[in-house]
Amino acid sequence: MKRFRYFLVSLFTVGSLASSAAAATVTFENLLAAPETYYKGDTSQINSDPWTVDGFEFSNQTSFVPYWSGWAYSNTTDTTTPGFTNEHSAIAGGGSDGLGGAVGGGTYALAYEDGATINLPAGALVQSVDWTNGTYPYLSMRDGDDFAKQFGGPSGTDEDYFRVVLTGYSDVNRGGSTTGAVTLTLADFQSSDPAQDYIVDSWQVAEDLTMLGDARSIGLTFQSSDAGMFGVNTPKYLFIDNLQYSVTAIPEPTVFGFLTLVGGVCTLRRRR
Repeated sequence: MKRFRYFLVSLFTVGSLASSAAAATVTFENLLAAPETYYKGDTSQINSDPWTVDGFEFSNQTSFVPYWSGWAYSNTTDTTTPGFTNEHSAIAGGGSDGLGGAVGGGTYALAYEDGATINLPAGALVQSVDWTNGTYPYLSMRDGDDFAKQFGGPSGTDEDYFRVVLTGYSDVNRGGSTTGAVTLTLADFQSSDPAQDYIVDSWQVAEDLTMLGDARSIGLTFQSSDAGMFGVNTPKYLFIDNLQYSVTAIPEPTVFGFLTLVGGVCTLRRRR
């Protein structure tokens, strides 16, 4: 009887599909109907207004009217106007077309403040994402403004930096334990050679998001050399597009596997 059971299990296993990962991409393309527009939630009242694309939930909240935080989406293309009134534009001048981070048309997402969180659908494993600066933080770091310093300082030798840490969590809404972390460097003036200093102004591709492991949520934390008693002075924004992920499929018996199983059972019965 034990051999019979073992035989059934073996046949079913052989005739089943192995776990496979189906690749997919969150593009944000269908979120806005008109050009040069954006959505950052209902800022007329205190609320939590997350939005969802392909099962990925992006946090959005208004904790103090009319100021929002979390995630928004936009297709604005202004790369020259400084200040927070132009907080929705990517410095790249448009969305990423997904080909090595090149500029394309369409809609992208932007995160503001440390509370920005993405909840992942069950079984989704993030693979990569296109990312860049916003016009507002880029011009702020390049030129300085009323709230933040010019990176490098007057002499150009200040060792400034601006980065964001993506941390994975085992449960939604940053719950459970951490599953891994990835750091994206938005500006770096720490080289001994000033010619190596840079502020990201084009779409980059983060291909190592697998380091976040089997995260069910991803939280953002901004870090900057320009910080004071109220925290980071650099405008805390991250712009993303083309979030690639895979979904592990549950093995299912194939037709071949089922027929093999039936044939095996019949053979055993005749032998018995």
